[in-house]
Amino acid sequence: MTATISLEEWLVNRGLTPEEADLWADFIADALDLIDDGHALLRESSEWSSFLRGCVKSVPTEPEITSGLGDRMRRLRNEAPIDSDRDRIQVSYESPTPGDERHGIRKSKADFRFEKKFEAGFAAEFVVEAKPLRAAADIAGRYMAADGLGCFLNRTPPYSRELAAGMLGYAYKQPSTWIPALSSFLSSATSATRSGHIQMARGMSRSMLKL
Repeated sequence: MTATISLEEWLVNRGLTPEEADLWADFIADALDLIDDGHALLRESSEWSSFLRGCVKSVPTEPEITSGLGDRMRRLRNEAPIDSDRDRIQVSYESPTPGDERHGIRKSKADFRFEKKFEAGFAAEFVVEAKPLRAAADIAGRYMAADGLGCFLNRTPPYSRELAAGMLGYAYKQPSTWIPALSSFLSSATSATRSGHIQMARGMSRSMLKL
């Protein structure tokens, strides 16, 4: 069975001090909370109806979901109390990749980018790429492929150079089945030394590819 370690421990093992790891772990947890809350808001009846009216077809596309979710995350961030943890985070979607000297429509863009500057004097970003999950083949063909996880591993420049980045799946049906399916695929497609389970702050658990 794959061991579970805390995100803080994982970050310390990659060179951060315990203090830096605590700050990073809280920042990532805040970003994931914002995604969760943005999704909950989007799925409210009135919000979902409003969102669908702006889509071309009755089944929204990946870019449409990204903008709908991103708009609601930005709204939640802007409505947060001043100087709260959420207020200190900058969130953008379809965010241009730093260092990519292609311009205009050729410039690569990450689905979501969360940024925060800490009082300790350093800034951090947590980049999340999203892919639609409609069929089991989408795990290998989309989520783990060049335009999914490959955006962090194989692209030049990568979407992020930070120690941690995120992948998000847009499940079009049977959402409860995708997390175990993704965990199983990670365990089978990578060596045991490269994949594992990370215990996040606030009780969240995630599968992670260890690089």
